[in-house]
Amino acid sequence: MKNLYLVPLCIFIFSAAFAQEPSFDFKGIALGSAIAVIESDSRFTCKDSQGPLADRICNLKFSEKETIAGAPIQSAMLTYYYGKLERIGISFSENHFSGVISALVEKFGATPLKTEMVQNRMGASFENRIYSWRRNNATLLARRYSSNLERSSVDYITDFASEEFIKRKKTADKKKAGDL
Repeated sequence: MKNLYLVPLCIFIFSAAFAQEPSFDFKGIALGSAIAVIESDSRFTCKDSQGPLADRICNLKFSEKETIAGAPIQSAMLTYYYGKLERIGISFSENHFSGVISALVEKFGATPLKTEMVQNRMGASFENRIYSWRRNNATLLARRYSSNLERSSVDYITDFASEEFIKRKKTADKKKAGDL
């Protein structure tokens, strides 16, 4: 009879150990959330997208001030497919990168560092540092150098968004080439 009581306890422990972690979010704006959440937020402006990047894109208004780990955000872009948030892109000054990484490591744990070499327009090489975390079919990616050597970025992106972008980009490229 003792074994019958152990079965439910074992199932509970097994289920709790493999319960999914919550989705990535930025200050309560969670991947997978409905677009209505942001469309009703006066800090953002939203518009339909004509390209493969998304169906709808919302940006933090220039006049709005927001931070990530205490670093002032230069831009924040939210992209939606089929009414669901699939990507959050944040950029900030590179001189705040180490502080942002420290906060992300504290929140999500240590992650392996990847590096790549990037060049400026003069041909000088710099080591780019890239950190990534995985959770619930999504990736959080932090890059020391993003669009230029003065800008760092943090991107929260679902696997669906990556796949959908590739699919839509291929279709758009075929249309341009006259293959459709």
